[in-house]
Amino acid sequence: MRIFEIGVMKTGTTSLGKAFRILGFKHVGWRADCYLPEPYPNNTFKDSWPAMCEVADKYETFTDGPWHDVPFELWDVRYPNSKFIILERDDESWGKSNEFWQTNVLDWDKQWESDRDGAIENHLNHKRTKYDKIKNYFKDRPDDLLVMNICDGDGWEVLCPFLDKPIPAVSFPHLNSH
Repeated sequence: MRIFEIGVMKTGTTSLGKAFRILGFKHVGWRADCYLPEPYPNNTFKDSWPAMCEVADKYETFTDGPWHDVPFELWDVRYPNSKFIILERDDESWGKSNEFWQTNVLDWDKQWESDRDGAIENHLNHKRTKYDKIKNYFKDRPDDLLVMNICDGDGWEVLCPFLDKPIPAVSFPHLNSH
């Protein structure tokens, strides 16, 4: 069994990754080297699939890119009986965090400079469409999908029952919270 975070960045993915490690899972987060042969974001997952699968075979839990950038249905087929998580975050704070990371840290999306409102709307539409598709896909499999909101305070009490793990005697991690 594998556990895949399949949402979008800046929703608590780093905190979830730390939580997985605390629970004893062999975890992998962001892996730019799995975006092959072209550097991210210029490639497509199809070019990277063999490299991602080679890495994925070695881990139990996955957060962030490239893992949540792959169509989740492919993970579902490759790893039967896996579990999936999407992390919610309110649109306003998610938009601000996304803007900060994409313009100051990652320097990816130039639309933020020329059309900030359009960039926000494009990113929100992507998030909403992706989450609706995921929720629809798993609508008849409620035990396979967890929707949680780490930014609003969800933690061990939501995650551990889903994973059939005892709640650890430490606070739920809150990392990288810009």
